[in-house]
Amino acid sequence: MSSSITSLLVRVAALALLLFPLAPRAADMTQTITLKPGWNAIHVALQPAQNDIESVFANIPVRSVWRWIPNRDQVQFIRNPSDGLENIEGWYAWFPESRPDAMLTNLFTIDGNTAYLVRLPDDAGIRQLTISGKPRFIPTQWRPDSFTLTGLSVTASNPPTFNEFFSQSPGHTGQPIYRLDNADGRWKLVSGTTPINANEAYWIHTQGNSRYQGRMHLVLDQGESLAFGTAFDQMRFVLRNLSGVNSSFQIERLGTMRVPLSMRLEDPETGEVGWPDLPDVEVIDAPANQDVFVTLAIKRPQFTQARMEQLIAITDELGDRIVLHVGGDVVQPGALAQRPAGAKAGGDNPLLFAGLWIGEVVIDKVSEAQNAGTAPKTVGASTFTQRFLVHVNAQGQARLLKDVIQMWEEGTMRPSSIDPSYQEVDQPGRYVLLTNKQLISLYSGVAGRDGVPVGLRFSSIGYDFSGETLDFTGVFGPGGEISTTIVMEPQLPTNPFLHRYHPDHDNLDEQFLNYLPEAFQVVRNVQMAFTPDDPSGSNGPGWGDTVIGGTFAESITGLHRNPIFTSGTFHLRRASPVTVLNQ
Repeated sequence: MSSSITSLLVRVAALALLLFPLAPRAADMTQTITLKPGWNAIHVALQPAQNDIESVFANIPVRSVWRWIPNRDQVQFIRNPSDGLENIEGWYAWFPESRPDAMLTNLFTIDGNTAYLVRLPDDAGIRQLTISGKPRFIPTQWRPDSFTLTGLSVTASNPPTFNEFFSQSPGHTGQPIYRLDNADGRWKLVSGTTPINANEAYWIHTQGNSRYQGRMHLVLDQGESLAFGTAFDQMRFVLRNLSGVNSSFQIERLGTMRVPLSMRLEDPETGEVGWPDLPDVEVIDAPANQDVFVTLAIKRPQFTQARMEQLIAITDELGDRIVLHVGGDVVQPGALAQRPAGAKAGGDNPLLFAGLWIGEVVIDKVSEAQNAGTAPKTVGASTFTQRFLVHVNAQGQARLLKDVIQMWEEGTMRPSSIDPSYQEVDQPGRYVLLTNKQLISLYSGVAGRDGVPVGLRFSSIGYDFSGETLDFTGVFGPGGEISTTIVMEPQLPTNPFLHRYHPDHDNLDEQFLNYLPEAFQVVRNVQMAFTPDDPSGSNGPGWGDTVIGGTFAESITGLHRNPIFTSGTFHLRRASPVTVLNQ
């Protein structure tokens, strides 16, 4: 295996652990499918928690399970399963170990949002297949000018008919649809007035190309669910009402666990944006043939567990229904965002706010230099912005950084315990943060520049000091306060009084040989007080978790004979959860 492939596998594994860490499956739902003796065409809507076929069909006397996986250019002619599927290209099957044809097994798992044929013995009686798992949103990939074996996402009670469901799809209107007759194992034409069974799979013909999903069309920005993981504060999806008439969509929380979520609402007249909590049931207007943008934000400060999950069902008034899985994690494993009553800031849980924070300080008040000791005053509508970089370790120690470079440490591989000819991840790769540039050569880059991997550098020109880091004192996080003193020595290259080519400001004697202080020392006393609420007045997504802020105050001595005082506000966003520097 090449080093580039190995590196890619390690990074994918690390990213998977970051975004989807292992946790109890708290948001599983169940799907119950009735199986009859003989052949059954079923649509599995959930990704089973244990997806090997033997576990899924435990305690059910199954003779065989079949899945149709055609090639892209393969033309499908409907074949009755009772006539035999063994020698038909594109059909994959599983047989129990007890059967003589078990050696022909080439299907091993059950996937969500997928159609299967299941055969029970003629004397098996009616059985109930119960599947526990998570929903997967995978839009149907219709095969042009051919049949597709699939199920349809509709409500279990009062579902639409085929004519109603496909009424807005030119590629499906009037096209043949077949369902499997359990009695004789043969596919038979379905009337358009037949209600759709959400647990059943059908052969549906498509004329030409189509991306039709129903009169309620859902588009996710990414993935098969609303997976916030540790990387996202908000996620958006789009609902389209293709019914041709004004209607509404309903978003309903399912299950007992409640993931703390808020929903973006914008006043159409004023443009003001709010983020109220998502209720158990939210009804949204759905104008005909228009898109409705829905943005949900996760509220990690209200988490009661390190990982929280939930399901939400989205329905329209016409019987279309889609269930989405929602899940998120605290940014720092082991740090529970829900602090005990009376707890103060990050001091009670220092790991909670550990990582690299990058943001801006906005100065809107400055004192008059000639009036020593006066309070800062607002100077018109002008503001001054400077970037701040702060790193917090796992013990809660905050440090001011001038610049930091994000790099990648390659993981390690080992022979697979199942098949030693393949490599599996031993130790996953990880991101590192470097303030010591001499360590860069020990790691790999995380971004591309002219085809070469390079590090991702964050820096600030708003301040300078000797060394790589400068310790803060105090507690970092909402309700806390940190402070530090930034000293710009006369010989520091960025000292505003130092000029290498001016004889009166080069810190050298008249012979330009010996050190002679000529520049002044500049001292900045910085205080950052964290507020529970956003100083801008709007607690948007991520506030109190990946976004924090408060009030800023500073006194500067050395620039003028009198101290200069400034004040303003600041916002910091967590750019990395890495808790250590230079290792």
